[in-house]
Amino acid sequence: MTRYLTACLTTCLLWALTSVSLAAPAMQSSMNAFYGTDPTRVDYELQTLDVYWQDNKRKRPAIIYLHGGGWAFGDKSEINSKADFFVAQGFAFISMNYRLRWDYQLFDQLQDVVDAILWVRDNANSYGIDNSRIVLMGNGAGAHLASLVATDARHLKRQGLALKDIRAVVAIDSLSYDIPRVHKELGTFVQRRQHRLVFGENANVQMEASPIHHVKVEKNIPSFALLYVPDDEASTVQAQAFAKRLIDAKVNTIMIPGNTKTKQSIDVELGSPGDLSTGALMAFLRAST
Repeated sequence: MTRYLTACLTTCLLWALTSVSLAAPAMQSSMNAFYGTDPTRVDYELQTLDVYWQDNKRKRPAIIYLHGGGWAFGDKSEINSKADFFVAQGFAFISMNYRLRWDYQLFDQLQDVVDAILWVRDNANSYGIDNSRIVLMGNGAGAHLASLVATDARHLKRQGLALKDIRAVVAIDSLSYDIPRVHKELGTFVQRRQHRLVFGENANVQMEASPIHHVKVEKNIPSFALLYVPDDEASTVQAQAFAKRLIDAKVNTIMIPGNTKTKQSIDVELGSPGDLSTGALMAFLRAST
């Protein structure tokens, strides 16, 4: 963890002191690739993804991005400048849709994340992707889904994968690492109501849906970067508790504060020129991939 912190602080300083414009690479894109099993479904687009990459002359790490939206809303198009930035930094960037509440359940969404990972692995050669260097990145509900897939090995195991098949996770502003705690003490009335609607009243179900519950030593859990908004007390407390649990389980973990950020801007501005959170994140990604 120390080397990550040192690298991140150094990169943040450089990011703040320089404003060098990187030459835009020749980015390619492939839109609306279907990763599900039944393309004849009326809502098949909920299992599609967009791929952004530079070329396939050499193998690069890949970032799979899961949008936010309270598990019920959102779209893969909501990436702002992320694709341009991360492709310029030597990554392939994949933004995925997933099936939404209320027509589908949490299990369906977790299955979609795993199926998207499988699709990326199966199509890696076409997009110059090193399928041993896959990063999950998510915002809000997407951060919860990414964190749960990367800590509860059962979802990957159903498709013949393991936690070691994910190199790192970037979780952006999640309130949902410990769902029972949301019900008991954290968040606004609206946030608590939302969590009750999504996860129900059963304490065991809430616990099973909580990434923090699945963190244990010697599970090959990937490295984690937790981006959070310091002015948001509830999500900060959640991120701190999750980070402590990960570190206690000897998982490489870093917390990245979005100082002066809001719950919206911490995701929207990721990849923007001069953004300090982006600088810290890039140090983490370089060290992890």
